Amino acid sequence: MKTKKANMLSAAGAKQLKKNQFTLLELLIVVSILAIIGGGMISAYDGMEENAAQATATRDIAALDQAIRTFRVVEDGDLPNNVETLMSATPTTFSFDASIRDNVATDSGTYALSNILGSKVAGKFTVTALTADQMNALRNAGIDKLRYIDTAGDDEVASNLNIFNDGGSAAVNVGPLSEISIPQHAFEAPREGDNRNRGRGYQFDISGVDDADADDISVAVWNAGTNGYNNIKVNGAADAVLVGFGIGNASTIVASDSTASLASSPFYGNVGKEEYSHYIMLVDVSQDPAQLVAVVDARGDFLDEEFAEATDQKQ
Repeated sequence: MKTKKANMLSAAGAKQLKKNQFTLLELLIVVSILAIIGGGMISAYDGMEENAAQATATRDIAALDQAIRTFRVVEDGDLPNNVETLMSATPTTFSFDASIRDNVATDSGTYALSNILGSKVAGKFTVTALTADQMNALRNAGIDKLRYIDTAGDDEVASNLNIFNDGGSAAVNVGPLSEISIPQHAFEAPREGDNRNRGRGYQFDISGVDDADADDISVAVWNAGTNGYNNIKVNGAADAVLVGFGIGNASTIVASDSTASLASSPFYGNVGKEEYSHYIMLVDVSQDPAQLVAVVDARGDFLDEEFAEATDQKQ
């Protein structure tokens, strides 16, 4: 009797245990549901992250525009100097000056938009040689120091740069651009030592360039668009020539002696980790002195456009 009863209890327990267990099908269904929920959460987070970056950019564009205009008033009409050209070029000589860190002559005819730019913003600019009047318009606005990336460090090949680093020695074995450790420092002078994949930029002083040699200097010019539409949408004249300059940490508006200086250079977060992220001021060199027209983000979006994206008005 006891054995039969025990067997009955054992069978009942096994049946109950089986009932409490998940079948393989049930497990797959649960995993699928969790995957859907998790995917939805990740998508929602990604959307929030992008919207947050766009909302921050809306604020930063407006604030930086005002900061530049305030800087100009405080600095007797000068715009921020030592600005990033968004371009690469080939230095002609090694040079190092402790007072300005790096001032190197530039080989004409080798200019190109830097590979560190995202494709969207790169498509909004064209490499264009300056005229004498345009060069003088920049200089009369206080812009006579331009920063370029050494062409040798603007690609995927580990290269020796034709510029000196902060320690005064040649920068060697600088790694691929896509692996740069601090993209925001791409236009800065190289860091001292070998295998330092960071800065690869130099400063070019145009203050002493003769008018006849102005066309040896190229800059990134905003594409005006059909009937000047792209100029008009950033509040520029349809026929204006707008030059793009990035506001990096070497700029005189950042951590300078000016009472209107910024503590650090703001950067846009909604770009790839190895892409250029500084904000860009558009300067009209059709006027003398050159005038600030607008500030755009690292993708080339202007204030109203960025706000529309942050509020999902523009998809």
